[in-house]
Amino acid sequence: MLDGMTPPKSKIHRCKIATTIEELETSDSEIFAAAIIDARRWPAQTLATELRIRGLIISDGSIHKHRKRSCACYREVF
Repeated sequence: MLDGMTPPKSKIHRCKIATTIEELETSDSEIFAAAIIDARRWPAQTLATELRIRGLIISDGSIHKHRKRSCACYREVF
């Protein structure tokens, strides 16, 4: 019954912020990444609102988690 069983392929766990950075065109990706880093100029709620206006739906919670390094990007996967 269990013959041939192998562990699943390792998944790369990324949050919405990281996947968005990877999916955007280079110039947009750089702007977005800079805004994520700059919490002083871009509070999470303000950034989420501006992104939503431009068609990117990312919650302020996702932005907070990524900034605090508590998202999937920074969790150890065993």
